[in-house]
Amino acid sequence: MKKAILLLLSAISLMACCGCMYAVRYDGDYEGQVVVDDETRQPIEGVVVLGTWEVLYPDVGGGSHRYFDAKETVTDKNGDFSISGEGLRVLSNLEPMSVVIFKAGYKCVEFKWDKDAKTWHEYDRGRDRLIIRLEKLTMEVRKKHDPPSPHSDSPFKKVRLMLKEIDKDSIERGLEPRGTWKRERIE
Repeated sequence: MKKAILLLLSAISLMACCGCMYAVRYDGDYEGQVVVDDETRQPIEGVVVLGTWEVLYPDVGGGSHRYFDAKETVTDKNGDFSISGEGLRVLSNLEPMSVVIFKAGYKCVEFKWDKDAKTWHEYDRGRDRLIIRLEKLTMEVRKKHDPPSPHSDSPFKKVRLMLKEIDKDSIERGLEPRGTWKRERIE
């Protein structure tokens, strides 16, 4: 019995060390502020922030990802948002949250949540949150870009706000709205 337990613990340790799973990881709250650009630094109210989690299933080819959960919110009048994380994860293959930030009339931002990346956002260490810049687009540029699409395995109730904003963008660009998602009517 002791050998079996030792073998199991050794296998789990090996998988954790090889990156196949996280031994222990806390997936805490995700907070940020959405602003227009570097010049105006004005916050944007009503921006949809969709967080999606996937689980990594290791295999010979490296691994595949499968949908786990999604949560969405909109920014308040100060451009602030918060999405609760998945909590304490023990021996889990849950990947960090992927985020899609979208508002009709603005450039869509998609990224894997990373406090250390310094590209289109900055990290406010004093408030432990990201500051995300969105670029306002002209109608000419908007017509050249398709809006985002939620993870195909997401249930309607988890992506309803994003779907409404995508339909709003389509109508503003003179296109037909999607109207439904998995037989559910978007209203």
